[in-house]
Amino acid sequence: MTPITRGLLVTCAAAALALTAATPAAAIPPAGPNQSVTFTYYSSAAKTVVVGGWSYGYCGEPFDWGQHTRYSTYKITNC
Repeated sequence: MTPITRGLLVTCAAAALALTAATPAAAIPPAGPNQSVTFTYYSSAAKTVVVGGWSYGYCGEPFDWGQHTRYSTYKITNC
């Protein structure tokens, strides 16, 4: 095996491993019948400063305000 072929195989194997090891994005949970989903967004991983919110579903009025960040929690409410 030539050095170029070996290097190409190593590169392909590393790329395949990186794609396999990548974590999928979190799915947005659907609101079931008589449910609402409310997200609270925070400024950092410490989750101490709220910077936004989003709610959808069947309980009350939907809302969306502030910033959507990668630091969030969600709550499913039954009504």
